[in-house]
Amino acid sequence: MHTAINRPDNKHPAAISCLSVSRDHRTLLVGDERGRIYSWSVTEASGKRANHWVKDEVALSCAACNVAFSLTERRHHCRDCGQIFCHKCSKNESKIDRLGITKPVRVCQRCYVRLQYGKSPDPMRNL
Repeated sequence: MHTAINRPDNKHPAAISCLSVSRDHRTLLVGDERGRIYSWSVTEASGKRANHWVKDEVALSCAACNVAFSLTERRHHCRDCGQIFCHKCSKNESKIDRLGITKPVRVCQRCYVRLQYGKSPDPMRNL
């Protein structure tokens, strides 16, 4: 087994050399022969895909508006989908029941709408 299984942020897979589970049993850490560490959040609901955060160094621009990251434009992870966004595109906060997060945390606009209203935003709305 190697570290490129369903990981768009890993263009250079390597053999897994270490596995570890967090103390709260919600995160799986995977180390590879190149010295990289990936984290996977484990969901409790059966049939749901486990999520992970995209590594900071992989995202050069916001996943929503494509603004380039810099010293003044910081990266922010959506705590629900794990993608990386600029401040403007991740300014909402919501609890995430499926991950057991009961206090509001940073989420992107798409996840916020889904978490608050139970549906994805209408893609035709802004045309």
